Formats: sequence, structure tokens, C-alpha cells
Amino acid sequence: MTGALVTDQMMAAACAAAGLSDADARPGPAPLASPSYLALESASILTAGGVFLKVMHPEMREGFDLDAAMTLARQAGAAGVGPRVLWSDAGQGAIAMEALTEAGGWRRAMQKDLQEAPVLAGAMAALKALHATPALSNRFDPFAQIDALIAEYRRLGAPLPDDIDWLRRLIGAAEPVLRAGATLAPCRNDGSASNLMLGPDGAVLLVDYDRAGMNDPLYDLGALLAETTDFERDMQAGFVAYAGCFDETGFARARLWSFVDDMLHALWSRLKARTSVRGGVEWLKYGEWRLMRLRMALNHPGFEQKIRLAGGAA
Repeated sequence: MTGALVTDQMMAAACAAAGLSDADARPGPAPLASPSYLALESASILTAGGVFLKVMHPEMREGFDLDAAMTLARQAGAAGVGPRVLWSDAGQGAIAMEALTEAGGWRRAMQKDLQEAPVLAGAMAALKALHATPALSNRFDPFAQIDALIAEYRRLGAPLPDDIDWLRRLIGAAEPVLRAGATLAPCRNDGSASNLMLGPDGAVLLVDYDRAGMNDPLYDLGALLAETTDFERDMQAGFVAYAGCFDETGFARARLWSFVDDMLHALWSRLKARTSVRGGVEWLKYGEWRLMRLRMALNHPGFEQKIRLAGGAA
């Protein structure tokens, strides 16, 4: 696929547009789908001047609202819960921000980090502050995105999971409840632990806003809770850190949203295994893992109870 990936010329053009020098720049992280979801959408560099510049690959841009992504990245930086954005251009799919480097005491979070109470509290505080930033102009609708992905599989003749009708039907059973009770806020719509940066003095910052849009903030919360642990009882501490107290209805909604997120990311990643020119990225492995987690949740006896609870019923 010609022009599918960011070229050296495209990166140089973004550098020039941002007023940066790419002399002595170091490459950013290499793409890794499994076990961490890292650097899949964009190529990046770290300039000698301490700026992190990333440019989204052309093959990844369809379906993303980059205006919203860059707006929310700026809002997060201004709110102190993300790195400060220095320049962006949605047309180029490019954004420059203050670099969070190892030399500066920063590192990416992993699941085990989120099982530490201070880190979890910091992550939830950052997420809550993000949700309080100004409204975005676009709506992130995960159900619509799931249906668009299914349609794209069929258009391409790509194999869908054998149980796709069952998966969509059960996710669809939660859809009316989740839509009816949603109070929208600016969301990242991304729960990957690798998109949390841990820094000096317990600092936690959020990075990567590619899926930004207005959504139920419990979607963000549920996606992050699913990343912290495999055990629902242990997820409750994270819910309390965000909400201030435990609420059975809200927790059920957050968990249901995490299942929706699993389906969205599973379908998206499995499709990229078919369409991306980067065959070395473990798209399929990541997608199958998200599908496995989804199937376990939908087969659990508590799934229907969560729908009743999320709707306000005992």
C-alpha cells in the first residue's frame, strides 16, 4: 500500500511546520500490539530540544477525529493532566508536545503499577479532571463504530469471528441502558495502561487522545478498570478512587462499557491484521485476546444482572 506509513519526508515536513529541528532526533517507541498497546497509530521522534513529535500513519487515519484528538490533548495539557501541547496540525495528523523522558523521571505504566493505590488514585484523579474540561464538538459512539467495523469486514470479504452475531446481540442487549443513562463528557475512550505516564513525586499524566470525543465518562473509567486487574472485586477500589464512593449502578455501567470497548478494539485490531502493511505487528494476537476477554464476560452469569443494575433495577 503506497503511502500507508509516515515517511522521513513527512516527519521532516511536520518538524519544519512546528518550528523544530530534527537534527540529532531520536526515534520514538516502536509499534507493539501485544502485550502492550503502544505506538500503533503513529510514528514519532524525540528532538534534541526535548520535544516529542508524532505523526499518524496515513493507513490509520480513517475513523479518527484528529481535530477532537488535538483539542483534547491541549485541554489535558492546560489542565495539568497531560503533557503541554506545543503545536498541532490535524491535516498532517501531527502533534508536538513536551517530552516525558526517562532522564526526567518518566516511564510508561504497566498493569502492575495500576494495582498500587497511589498510582491508581493519581490515574483516576487525572481522568476525572479530564472529564471536567470543556465539551468537544464530536460524539464518540462506540456502538456505531462497532457496526461500521462489521460493515467494513463484509465489504472487504474479511473473516469476522464465527460468533459475531451472538457477540453483537449480547452487546446490543446493554445498548439501550447505556445510551439512556449517559451524561456526556470529553473522553479519551482509551484505557491502555501504556497511555499513562508515571513521573517524579507520584505524578500521573494521560497521553494519547486519538479516539477523543464526547462520551459517557464511565466508558473511560470502565476501560481503565479492565486494565488494572482481572478481578471485579479488586476493581472496586479504582471505581471509588474516581467516584468518591462505591455505587453498584455506576460500577455495573462502567463494566458494561468495558465489554463494549473490548468488542470495539478486538474488531479494530483484527481488521488491521488484514489491512495494515505492518505485518510484523501482532494485530491478530491482540484482537484475539480482547475477544477472549469479551466472551468470558458475556458468558458470565452476572452479565444480565449488570444490565438490570445499570438500568436501576435490583
